Amino acid sequence: MDCRAPDSHASHRVLALVLVLVALSAAVRLVDLGRFPGVVFDEHYYVHDARVILAGGLQGSPSEPWRPASLRSVAHPDLGKLAIAAGIRILGDGPWGWRVPSALAGTALVALVFPLARRMGLAADWSLAALVLAATDPMLIIESRLGVLDIFVALGTAAAVYLALGYVQSGFKPVWILVCGVAVGAAAACKWSGLLALLAVFIVVVPVLVRRSHPRLVWPVFLTGVTAVPMLVYAASSAAYFAAGHGVSDWLRLQWHMAGFGWRVHGDVSFASAPMTWPLDVHPIWYKWAATSDGIVGLLAVGNPLLWWSASAACVALAVMAVMRRDWRLGLAPAMVAALYLPWLLTTRETYIYYMAPVVPFMAVVLATALARIAGASWAFPGVGIWSGMPEEPSRPGGRRQVAAWIACLVCAGAGLLFLPFVLGVPVPFEYYDRLMLFTVWK
Repeated sequence: MDCRAPDSHASHRVLALVLVLVALSAAVRLVDLGRFPGVVFDEHYYVHDARVILAGGLQGSPSEPWRPASLRSVAHPDLGKLAIAAGIRILGDGPWGWRVPSALAGTALVALVFPLARRMGLAADWSLAALVLAATDPMLIIESRLGVLDIFVALGTAAAVYLALGYVQSGFKPVWILVCGVAVGAAAACKWSGLLALLAVFIVVVPVLVRRSHPRLVWPVFLTGVTAVPMLVYAASSAAYFAAGHGVSDWLRLQWHMAGFGWRVHGDVSFASAPMTWPLDVHPIWYKWAATSDGIVGLLAVGNPLLWWSASAACVALAVMAVMRRDWRLGLAPAMVAALYLPWLLTTRETYIYYMAPVVPFMAVVLATALARIAGASWAFPGVGIWSGMPEEPSRPGGRRQVAAWIACLVCAGAGLLFLPFVLGVPVPFEYYDRLMLFTVWK
């Protein structure tokens, strides 16, 4: 088996562009983080709770000893709050302290998109296209500029899938699946929705284990990596809770509460939206909005509509092509989107569009895959790992189709950048706001 790392053949030119895009993404996420000096949206919960953790205030109330009395939210585990607390400890109790951990996680997520796309079979130039699409998505940017939890879930999820692919493509080396378990546990220890990463990992690994012969210990190591390791990471994230004097029974009662809350939660219906509407970008959320003397100022949680709409169509098209051609490489990226998105359709709780943050990197890979197919590009590694035995297609590089595919990619990225003032909080003329908000539900 060829176990070379998927990015070993990337040209210096492409790698240089990757570094530039990651640097620009870091700048966009870090610039002027203190523009809004007070807490924004759900920072009301998580910044407060991070302060409580730092102060050692997780003791229970007399009536409910299992419940930390000083927290505003016990709906989610502590790891994401601990990240915010670390920012406060290092940078001070202000906007930079609250938000820098998210900005760093968001930058790491963008940096991961290129190697992730390579592991999923795209050539270097089309992996670069996936990076361009992810880096310019306004949902990922705004979630990286606030002290909230979803960007940490997104990073853990992408890392878990990348490591699962590495596990398969390396010939089942145990270190890959053990570190993958750490990523799954970290995602779940920020929000329980991070457990969807485990479903994605199973889709990547289990079909290969079932289909191919392998050493006898592969299954036990795999199951340890995706069960025991995440559980240990999840439990370790509650160290501050145990240090406050709580026992195991208290902790189990807290987990039961989180499960019930997560299934039945009902919040502000003006912000809520049905999961079936998320890929259509129907109900974005204004975290901030004001008409000032300088123009319209706002913070908008919205996806890049061209990316989300195109990727949704591409998911269906690639899935159909995968079945018709029996080429499961075409279906891998759509399968990741399905694993991370479709389970939300089963919930009856109130839900919000920013829950799509972990899905967006894979939507970028889906669209880049579709554009690569349009351009006639061949798969980068047709005989490696999970694609062993797949039919090879002749490459049809260059020509008008490749130019058209790249133009489509850049137009899509440009559409995302149009929303940049509304993720940075920069004032714009009312006319700009009015023309960009294409639909009444966006205003």
